[in-house]
Amino acid sequence: MINITYDGQIIALISTGLSVMSTLVRMAVLDKGKLAEHKEKIKTHQDAIKEAQKRKDVKAMQKHQEQLFSVMSEQMKHSFKPMIFTMIPFLIVFGWLRDNYATAGTVASLFGFELGWFWWYFVTSMIISMVLNGVFKLS
Repeated sequence: MINITYDGQIIALISTGLSVMSTLVRMAVLDKGKLAEHKEKIKTHQDAIKEAQKRKDVKAMQKHQEQLFSVMSEQMKHSFKPMIFTMIPFLIVFGWLRDNYATAGTVASLFGFELGWFWWYFVTSMIISMVLNGVFKLS
């Protein structure tokens, strides 16, 4: 049912390491208070837009949409900060993985699906990241 080769185990460990590093960087760089504040402002503006639509008040709707886009832009800038610190290590590790495992073929078999190095990395990274984000309440 599940068969993981030695190469697959190494890739899973690398995936775990990168996921942990990424989570720690996000914890250090992101301001949870600011993100919560942005989230609340976005919800407020979305509700105001819905109310303006019900009243057919185009000017109020446009005003709240502009404010909504401004808050969303600010939130996006803030949420991209961790990428500054993680991009270079990820590129280096992915280059190394490609160089060493591109010809490895199937490194894991899950429920009949044969996965190469990239898809095995992707699956393990997604699972580990979801668990870490849930544990540290980063999502």
